[in-house]
Amino acid sequence: MNIERPKIGLMIPTYNAGNQFSKVLARIASQNTVDLRKIIIDSQSVDNTVTVAKKYGFEIYSIDRSQFTHGLVRERATEILRDCDLVFFMTQDAYLHQDALKNMLSFIERHPQMMVAYGRQVVDVPGENYFDKKDREFNYPKKSLVKSQKDIAHLGIKTVFSSDTFSVYRQKYLRRVGGFPGNVKFAEDMYMAAQAIKSNYEVGYCATAIVTHTNGLNYRQQFKRYYNIGKFHAENRWIERNYGSNEKNGIALVLTQTKDLLKSNRFSKIPELYFRSFIKYCGYQFGKL
Repeated sequence: MNIERPKIGLMIPTYNAGNQFSKVLARIASQNTVDLRKIIIDSQSVDNTVTVAKKYGFEIYSIDRSQFTHGLVRERATEILRDCDLVFFMTQDAYLHQDALKNMLSFIERHPQMMVAYGRQVVDVPGENYFDKKDREFNYPKKSLVKSQKDIAHLGIKTVFSSDTFSVYRQKYLRRVGGFPGNVKFAEDMYMAAQAIKSNYEVGYCATAIVTHTNGLNYRQQFKRYYNIGKFHAENRWIERNYGSNEKNGIALVLTQTKDLLKSNRFSKIPELYFRSFIKYCGYQFGKL
């Protein structure tokens, strides 16, 4: 008896993806995932992003830069890929490791109540990105996890942590919860994870589906990022009301990294950790105003 395989789509939102983009797409091509419909939705790039995507067999769609939000571009993707049962989302700077797509597919298929699963992120040069590396280890441990309503009491806000840097969504559940809201400019991944848990679906973390992804943000960029996170929570207060404080998660991260620095005798990095954390906190609180 032939078992019908689910149809699978993959979307990357792009804007001037740069010279490294071909390496991102080559990693996707090397995955050998069957029946993978690949698209980009481009925000009026002026470099060779579109040309490179066409070379690797991607369908090309566009969105006006002035209209772009992280929610809207992904909602458009699910509409374009409405014939797909499962839809992968990636960013233009995420490099798949071997079998990442296969492992993620296997993971979500083993959990029929799972609406979204996200993969593990590691940095490229750990020695040069110490805090990026530690942030990733805190948010993306080596053990996979299935999260549901019963985990809210002990995981708090981490119950609805997710990342569309590398994720896969089950379309039928995504449609049932209303899809991606176009007005969510940032943190659409947490918003959808919160909707999933609220609707009694599961959110999964697959530790064997790995991408290399490094932010490498300077202090100004860190402030802006956490300002946007704070603004997101101010606009969606129901998330912290239902799942717990984001500040508690931040404090836990600082304590974990402090202990690691003390244990490894990296005392000189402690002031940098606290200053970096202060920048994040200020950005977050200003965003919540």
